[in-house]
Amino acid sequence: MRRLRRVLEQNLRHLTRAIEAGFPVGTRVSRPTGGFALWLELPRGFDSRMLFDEAIEHGICFAPGDVFSASRRFRNCLRLSAGWTWSERIEEGVRRLGALARRQGPA
Repeated sequence: MRRLRRVLEQNLRHLTRAIEAGFPVGTRVSRPTGGFALWLELPRGFDSRMLFDEAIEHGICFAPGDVFSASRRFRNCLRLSAGWTWSERIEEGVRRLGALARRQGPA
């Protein structure tokens, strides 16, 4: 269990750095307590559902923020998992997702 926790912590650090380097200015990253996922809040006006549709076409999957709200709030948010083994492929996917988000811009 200790080794798994260390690996997940390391994955979260890698993921956070990749997000900070590649996502739109103003993106906020938080880590929900007790998990191995990060919650991203993109600047107002972003639509994580539109981003999701485009990301899927590139083989990238994440959880749009509105699936965590019965009232469809959090449209500008998303959740990324750090439960995968960190690799160049994962890092490239995060970079590409950040580029897609920058290109989308606020709606």
